[in-house]
Amino acid sequence: RAHRRRRRRRVIARALVRDVSRKDYKRPRACSRRRRAPSRGERRVMRAMTNAMTMPLSTSRGVASASLRPQSRACAMRRATRARFASSRLRAASGESVGESEPFVFYKDPSRLAIAAAWLGLGSFAALGAPSGTAAFDMELVTSLISAPFSGSVNPLFEALFNSLGIVPATYACLLMPGAKDQKPLPAALCIGASFALGFFALGPYLITRAPRPAPVAKSSLGFVTRNVWESKLNAVALTAFAIWLGYYGVSNLSPENIAGFAALFKEQSMLACVSTCDLFVLSLAMSGAIKEDMQRRNVDPTNAVAFASLPVLGPVLWLLTRPALEE
Repeated sequence: RAHRRRRRRRVIARALVRDVSRKDYKRPRACSRRRRAPSRGERRVMRAMTNAMTMPLSTSRGVASASLRPQSRACAMRRATRARFASSRLRAASGESVGESEPFVFYKDPSRLAIAAAWLGLGSFAALGAPSGTAAFDMELVTSLISAPFSGSVNPLFEALFNSLGIVPATYACLLMPGAKDQKPLPAALCIGASFALGFFALGPYLITRAPRPAPVAKSSLGFVTRNVWESKLNAVALTAFAIWLGYYGVSNLSPENIAGFAALFKEQSMLACVSTCDLFVLSLAMSGAIKEDMQRRNVDPTNAVAFASLPVLGPVLWLLTRPALEE
């Protein structure tokens, strides 16, 4: 009986081998096996093979080759660290800054610390050193400046200085607004707009905390006002003409009487005259950094930035008049 069973099995096996060798053979449904789930070891092997097949080819020695050994997490971290170190060495060898991608920290920049010291010094002087109790006189002075401009009712030297405080914020807008996109933490438009009334008190915090943007900027990427007003040559011509007129008006009225009257306004009579004079002085001192950045943005040698900023009011607007336009 056992012999017959073994013989029957051999006959069935031979028939199956003969049928499998045929091209049109299909395994009967009754003989099909249900596919089982792969074990943990099989999954590990398949994952390693997938990683080896999708691994980028190594061409460091000129021959493309891929390792069939799967990378561990520690090995990948070591390779990434070596790649970052090699890229930093390449940037340093080519003269580029290694920390270009790092966020700007203003308190590590000496020039920003100097601007912060000037802002604190101006605020301290306005609170402690300027004449006090002159609010009524200052109100009359502003009323005379608005109602009867350049009529001689106000000291001509102070009138020229007071009107210059309208040119300087407009100049800062022309210099800073092309690089004002995504500036944090203070918005550029708000600080520059408030500087027309508050001067360096509103503009100082923005100059301290803003990130430098010396890279070239496409003109088409600017806002409507920046593209059509602050980048316009007509605006530069108007600012230059008004600055020249104010300089002529002040120099033509330069006399011992007017100088003595301005000194009295500064020391005793008007807090507005005292703080406005100091405000214009500090705004002019902080102008060189903005001019230098604008020169770099337009691919111009920034060595002449100090020369333009050394002439208050008139020098920066001359740069606006002669600077090249941004590329489209």
